[in-house]
Amino acid sequence: GILSGLAERAWDRRAKAGDSLAQREFGNRDFLRLESIRGEPVIGPNIGRLENEMLPSGLLRLLPMKHALRLLWSMSSETKRSLPDGEFRNAMNQMLRLNGETLANEDNRFGRGRGERLAAGFSHLDDDARSRAVNWMIGSPGGTTKLSAMEIIGWSTKDSEGYRLTPHGLDLAKLPNPIIDRDLAHEGPFSPLERTLILDSINHRLPQEWNIMRTLIDGMRGGAVGNERLDARMARKYGEGTAFNWTNSILQLRRVAAVTRMSELGLVIRRRDGRRTLSELSDDAIKIIEFTEDRVD
Repeated sequence: GILSGLAERAWDRRAKAGDSLAQREFGNRDFLRLESIRGEPVIGPNIGRLENEMLPSGLLRLLPMKHALRLLWSMSSETKRSLPDGEFRNAMNQMLRLNGETLANEDNRFGRGRGERLAAGFSHLDDDARSRAVNWMIGSPGGTTKLSAMEIIGWSTKDSEGYRLTPHGLDLAKLPNPIIDRDLAHEGPFSPLERTLILDSINHRLPQEWNIMRTLIDGMRGGAVGNERLDARMARKYGEGTAFNWTNSILQLRRVAAVTRMSELGLVIRRRDGRRTLSELSDDAIKIIEFTEDRVD
């Protein structure tokens, strides 16, 4: 409902106090740790299947989305209401910059190579790229009807007051994360349980995204393959002359996005072979995919 003038002013004061706290705290990963978040946020409804929606192809990493879920939880559980757009957007921008810096330092310290770097996707060095990443994740500012990545994958929803988590989003926010909650040098960015939940979200809500993953995974069943083989496989199913009629450049964007995310989720291993990049399945990839498909909602 509409706030009274008095409540509005108190809310403004609280927001200002919250902002100054945020200035100090958002760069500190402790702010996003499980034990530092108290209380339950308000939640919105889960959304069903989206037959034709896909994640933005520019959004190559999902770890920043995990950070964003924790941020939304930590900021909305205090107020018990949806988080206003401007407040969430500013906090997201700041969190990505500061946590990206922290992760980049760790990447350097642990000698993580290209493809393994956890800071990738946080765009901490580039203000424009970071604004784009925020727009992909939570939507562009203003009254756009286009769904954000967080809505597409079903982890947050938006009402007239702002953002709130869905039950699925809160579930994922609450799971311990190896990077945020425990500093482990060479663990992947997600725990097996988080990975299960993320794959469930994609399989349950985004059949087209899932089908692309399956197309690529099936192309790797015989061993390591180069990008040109994967692109040829994609073209047969989605390229010009098919019902999808995607151009080669769209096919490549989709292939890069899917393979990069599957690598982050531990399903695909990428390695250099001279000048070529080869992709192959991890030992348990097929088992994990089939397990996800066999789960009954």
